[in-house]
Amino acid sequence: MSNLARLYRLTTVIALALWSASGVAFIATALNSDPDAAPVSALAFLCAQAALGVSAVGLGHLLRDRTPVLAPIASGLLFLSAFGHAAFAGSMLVAPDPDAASAPWALDLIAPPTMVGIIGGTIVLAIALFRARLGVAWLGIVLIGWVVVEFFLSGLGIWASLASAVLLVVGFGGLAVVTARSDLRDWTTVREWTATDAAEPARAAAAN
Repeated sequence: MSNLARLYRLTTVIALALWSASGVAFIATALNSDPDAAPVSALAFLCAQAALGVSAVGLGHLLRDRTPVLAPIASGLLFLSAFGHAAFAGSMLVAPDPDAASAPWALDLIAPPTMVGIIGGTIVLAIALFRARLGVAWLGIVLIGWVVVEFFLSGLGIWASLASAVLLVVGFGGLAVVTARSDLRDWTTVREWTATDAAEPARAAAAN
């Protein structure tokens, strides 16, 4: 198989792992009331969004043949969310106080589609996992649980944050493992796949 396919797969695995790790780092630093922790929290959030954007493209590629409708929808929504949240994280680094009068007004415009992207994209991704027949439907349940805890049970305070961190690691960390174990054929085009299979007999003959 193409070395490019291996690179695509490895990049997606690393991005999923970084998304999980950076997300947990953001949650941990966000719970810190020390003002000096704000830049670290914003940087962790920015790294998480960059990793999510790459992960979204990679997962869309992995699932495109198994769920040709759901995969691009989930990928597009998650990428939209990553872009919007990255813009917000950038503003946090420039002006750590989100209530400052100088905060970019454009953030108010991108906030709704950003939230729709992360919530809708994760739910669609979970449904795609249910239908992909990868043997990891339970990961879809974990992802939906993360959405519920992170965005609808935040009133529980620190317990919601801790539960969100655990679900984030289990859900997207599990996806990193699934991606690492995926067949390289999922990362190639039909033309590359056919060309590789056709070349195998010739290589075997030359080796003998």
